[in-house]
Amino acid sequence: MTNSWPPKWLTPVPIEDQERGDGALYANFTEAVCRVTKDSVGSPAGKLLVLRDWQKQLLNHALARRDDGRFRHRTALIGMSRKSGKSALGASIGLAGLTLGGHGSEIYSCAADKEQARIVFGTAKRMIEMDEELSSMFTLYRDAIEFKDKGSVYRVLSAEAYSKEGLNPSPLVIFDEVHAQPSWELWNVLSLAGGAREDSLLLGITTAGVKSQSNGQDSLCYSLYQYGQQIVKEEKKDQSFFFAWWEPEKVEADHRIEELWHQSNPGLGDITDLDEMRSAVLRTPEAEFRTKRLNCFVNTSVAWLPTGAWEALADEDRYPEIGEDVILAFDGAFSNDSTALVAWLLGGSKPHLMVVGLWE
Repeated sequence: MTNSWPPKWLTPVPIEDQERGDGALYANFTEAVCRVTKDSVGSPAGKLLVLRDWQKQLLNHALARRDDGRFRHRTALIGMSRKSGKSALGASIGLAGLTLGGHGSEIYSCAADKEQARIVFGTAKRMIEMDEELSSMFTLYRDAIEFKDKGSVYRVLSAEAYSKEGLNPSPLVIFDEVHAQPSWELWNVLSLAGGAREDSLLLGITTAGVKSQSNGQDSLCYSLYQYGQQIVKEEKKDQSFFFAWWEPEKVEADHRIEELWHQSNPGLGDITDLDEMRSAVLRTPEAEFRTKRLNCFVNTSVAWLPTGAWEALADEDRYPEIGEDVILAFDGAFSNDSTALVAWLLGGSKPHLMVVGLWE
């Protein structure tokens, strides 16, 4: 088993910024009043949440503050596999922001559709209902939680970007499952909406998805993922962007290797059941297992070949024999692309794919 912290990709945050940030404050709030809303491997419903060390480290990094007292980050993307406690963590962050934020705070939960956004928001409402102290503080509505003492509100949003222009979020927008967002429109609107606030953090929490949209362009989530990688690699500088992403050290490795599961699931064996993972890998299509369980981006939702099939056809010394049946496949391009000619050899003890030529 590997350590849960740090994740494979993590933007650097100075220790002094972590220490003066809100991470410890939010963690203390969570463990004092936020309860588990559903029976789970980690805990039965009704028990107070106990944050793991990796979750506390995540809060310390994401909610760091600069020496002028303002949030270090304006945008954050956090990626982890399914069943890693994202909803509970997101809900507790939202409630902490509502309670501990300044007067007139506006907290929002959003996603690709309103029903998805209701998962985190609904978890927050259930936490309030389960705790006597929280119930005495907040007024609950269908789509809102009101904190009258501070004139603050926590709302769930629909997905239409055009209706969000007048929002003024602070200190948080919790954007669930960024991978499912069909375009940049809503993300950009909410990113710009906090411009008048001293503290406004757009916090995306997601699993991976497909790399490209139907129009051939990189998806919103994959583009943000690449941007975070560039910051970690020091190819770009942007301290306002926070990036934490769990995935295997070798993303192309066989998805059935258990070591990869631990690298991608910080709560595996604790929050996530290991036996369930062993069962899921037997009945889940590879592409889906890679995105949802290993948190890896894939080119398509359907794998062309099972893992290892391509490598199994490798044979450096194999050439067509006289009289052997051969299928030629040609992919040509006029300009600004590559051209390939391959041969599928049908004789011998097993089929073999041979690259005849590649041209730029």
